[in-house]
Amino acid sequence: MGKLLPAFLVALLALPLWGCGAHDTRIERGPNISWDYVEQGREYRDQGRFELARQSYALALSTCRNDEDLAIIKRELASVELEIRTMR
Repeated sequence: MGKLLPAFLVALLALPLWGCGAHDTRIERGPNISWDYVEQGREYRDQGRFELARQSYALALSTCRNDEDLAIIKRELASVELEIRTMR
């Protein structure tokens, strides 16, 4: 019993670390919603609703998964922010 207890405690403490690797793969399998936000931002921009467009682009940035999309979103967000600044 004396030798079994330390092994049991080590196994019990390591249990929360067991699923850490699976968490990353579940995130990658989820839907890529950043382009939904980009399309929404483009619609708002075309309507002249630049503040709402900026919010949609910010959401797109927060959900973006790759560098190519990130560059496009940043460029479109900068364009909307320029529109907002020129209107003030």
